[in-house]
Amino acid sequence: GEEAARAAGAGDLNVLIGYDLRFWRELSALVGNPYLSDFFHRLRVQSWMCAVPHLRRAGDLRGRLWSGHCDLVEALAHRDGRAAHAIIAEYNADSLGLIERLAGERSG
Repeated sequence: GEEAARAAGAGDLNVLIGYDLRFWRELSALVGNPYLSDFFHRLRVQSWMCAVPHLRRAGDLRGRLWSGHCDLVEALAHRDGRAAHAIIAEYNADSLGLIERLAGERSG
């Protein structure tokens, strides 16, 4: 998680993608259902494939990419379901917000 968070904070998309995919793949494996884990991994790969061209056009990504990987690991390690849920909700909101901003920059 630390590598993904560092890459996100630095806006290093090339490094972030690999670490992010690995982070979520390992996290989803904890569920113990390889079918769901594989499905979520394929979905995440497809999401990155769609997002990368837009992110590359956005220029400097420092501070614009979600970097809560370590916070999520910590919440899960402490079995804090509320905190983990809040972090995932923040991740979802952050991702949607970034997509909306990128779409607005492109059309504006």
